[in-house]
Amino acid sequence: MKDFQELKAIFEAQGHPSFRANQLLHDVCQRGVVDYKEMSNLPVTLRGYLNENLPILSVEEVKSSVAGDGSVRKVLFRCKKDGKKIEAVLMRFADGRRTVCVSSQVGCAMGCSFCATGKMGFKRNLTYEEISDQVLYFASDIKSYGETITNVVFMGMGEPFNNYENVIRAIRFLNDARGLNIGARNITLSTSGVVPGILNLIGEGLQVNLAISLHAPNQELRESMMPVAKKYGLEELMGAVTKYTNETHRRVSYEYVMIAGVNDDLSLAHQLGNLVEGQLCHVNLIPYNLTGGNKFKRSLSRKMNDFVKILETYRVPTTIRVSLGQDIDAACGQLAGGKEIGTRGDSELVN
Repeated sequence: MKDFQELKAIFEAQGHPSFRANQLLHDVCQRGVVDYKEMSNLPVTLRGYLNENLPILSVEEVKSSVAGDGSVRKVLFRCKKDGKKIEAVLMRFADGRRTVCVSSQVGCAMGCSFCATGKMGFKRNLTYEEISDQVLYFASDIKSYGETITNVVFMGMGEPFNNYENVIRAIRFLNDARGLNIGARNITLSTSGVVPGILNLIGEGLQVNLAISLHAPNQELRESMMPVAKKYGLEELMGAVTKYTNETHRRVSYEYVMIAGVNDDLSLAHQLGNLVEGQLCHVNLIPYNLTGGNKFKRSLSRKMNDFVKILETYRVPTTIRVSLGQDIDAACGQLAGGKEIGTRGDSELVN
């Protein structure tokens, strides 16, 4: 669904008052309506025009997978404009949170060694509409259960800061009271470390959460895992994060996927502690999720617990992510646009 400004322009061009844009958004975003026939507050002629020229959703479901316990649902979407496929995930938590993990690109150019999405390569950026429509789809779906979407995380396919303008516009639409009215503090942007995006975010005036995919506490190891580190070194990244926290006074989350024998040596926990000690931050340790073609293995639980204990000696708040949906490929790093790349794993979310 297009945002208010674009809808307003469309209606005015057709000779209709701008308040029709508010009516349409209310029906779609608040009532969960996905059929113009149900919008009785709009003139019949206008509904006919909209039905022919303005699809309510720019994406459509191709396939859906649901975890055995019903807590996680992954949907493979087809973009209506060119048939490209993306995936998004709905997570239903016992505490009442209903969180959508959205994709921002078709594929990804980052090429992280442990991520299935990177194996797709980069196809194109999603429009702001295609991004927000992933959320609208789930919002409409769960409306029939009397539920609403409470949180959105940009942790699906793609690097959000490589599609900056569309991502920010999607966030503003999702946050808009005329849209889904999702609080900015319930929206999380995750980046592999694209420094210009972090710096640009400072001036947006959005109280969204920022998550940094760190995964290694030193430059050499990070480069071996994440090609982006060659362009934006660890020192430059930490400088950008410091500027961000100093100017926004908002906490940053560091994502650290735990891979056995790669980045889980306890000496690295000390390096990580030294790196982020004293920052306004939180560390999320992520149990590695298997992806096809990789020989990586998940760190042992005791190793992850030891990591936590060491980081706590540096007074760094640390948690191990809760895992959900272990019977479907809906996890961080496993989304691959429906391609047979991932293998069974978990789906998780930052705390």
